Amino acid sequence: MPTLAALQIAAADDGALSSSDEDSEGGQVVQLQTLPSEGEARKGQYQQNLIKVEIDRMKKVSGVPVPLTPAPPQSPGRTKKVIPNDFIMPAPPSALERTLNSTLGRTLTVFVMVVNFIGLLACAVSWNAPDRWLNAEAIPILILGFLLLTSLYTATPALAQLAGLMPSSTGVDWKPYLVFYRLAYFCSVPALVFMYIGPGGRESHGFPEGDVEDISLTELTRGSYKYFRANDGFVALNLTKGITETLERGEHNVNVPRMSRFRDAQIVNNREPFSNEVEPTVPPGFQETYRIAPVFLSWAPCVTRYRISAGCLKQNEVAGWAIATSRAACTTFRMVSCRVQDPQLEPTYRCATNPIAGSSYADPIQGLCGRSTIPPSDEVQDEPSALLLLDGWPESSLPNSTHGWYDVWPDDCIADINECEQRWTMYEQVGLSLCGLTILLAVVPLAIDWTVDARFRSALKFQEDLKKKTNKAASVF
Repeated sequence: MPTLAALQIAAADDGALSSSDEDSEGGQVVQLQTLPSEGEARKGQYQQNLIKVEIDRMKKVSGVPVPLTPAPPQSPGRTKKVIPNDFIMPAPPSALERTLNSTLGRTLTVFVMVVNFIGLLACAVSWNAPDRWLNAEAIPILILGFLLLTSLYTATPALAQLAGLMPSSTGVDWKPYLVFYRLAYFCSVPALVFMYIGPGGRESHGFPEGDVEDISLTELTRGSYKYFRANDGFVALNLTKGITETLERGEHNVNVPRMSRFRDAQIVNNREPFSNEVEPTVPPGFQETYRIAPVFLSWAPCVTRYRISAGCLKQNEVAGWAIATSRAACTTFRMVSCRVQDPQLEPTYRCATNPIAGSSYADPIQGLCGRSTIPPSDEVQDEPSALLLLDGWPESSLPNSTHGWYDVWPDDCIADINECEQRWTMYEQVGLSLCGLTILLAVVPLAIDWTVDARFRSALKFQEDLKKKTNKAASVF
């Protein structure tokens, strides 16, 4: 390829022709210029155009042009690639899968689901009953209910998948009426909830001891968890003792050195002006708090003071003890308390006829309402006994397991059991309706499946018989 300089030289040589001729006689140099012909002019113009085109080509930048600014970010378009169903080759089923994916297998699967559901209902209703707690059956039944709940919503659907009660991965070979079996799981959830708050609430509330305000505290069954509305009983909130439980043992009493995990909470009972009582600080390792107050059969002036004499205790015998406990998930697992716990004693008197809150009533009153509970541990009873001994109490009046222990927290169902019974009955009716619908949605598709499978077997038998007759007739001819 000719270079730029060579092309320029060639153009100069092919330009206008000139010649110099010197006259030897005159000594003058005469320059003779001849005009180019038409063909030579056209050739020169062609060469100039060729040079211009070559120069323009050499000036151009070769390669891919790169912009000065970066390209904007872009996300590549992604589409889900779906393999056509015609190309999908399902894995051959095993012997267990063939057995489950049959009429008998689906029947057993539905039976397991219904039995699991009924067992879970029984656990949800009865685990929190007072008799279960007294017989140490509440926690095992609760664990059994949790296992049944896990099985109902995890293992049973997996079994139904093998039995053909759920849609397959390819979306074919599935009977549309089996969708009702899946709806049974949706109905089972509200059925469990309504049965738990309906019959379960009735069972957890327990049964009364005596009729309306016609029983004495001395006639109550100790530790029965039955609720009562007594015609006597007065809680001396002014004599309340607070006990704090800590994780570590320590020496916590200055007057009588004692090593224990339980110590005086030093709660403030006297909140009158100029009482000089200050709120205590929470000890390190705080775990649980108990509040305990003596219960007398009747109101008396001497039992309403912040200090009680031995003579008053002889005249007014202690009938039992009211207890309030702060309990949370952290304390149940023996950990440091994860929230502020301040249990309160809120006794209610004459709750069935004229409810009166004892914490805000200063006149003579009796007729306690509450629930009989089991006594606390011996360690909890030992600490208030030591505190009461320092206050001059006789040993016969100290808290022990032979006294009655009562939960006096206000309960609307103790005051008016009829209203709560109506609410429980309404929830029970709704829950039973949903339970029946759940079982119906699980059983009706099974009945339809029996009919459809019977027709399938009849059609296959007819086809086999027809094929045998055809082969026999062909062999004759």
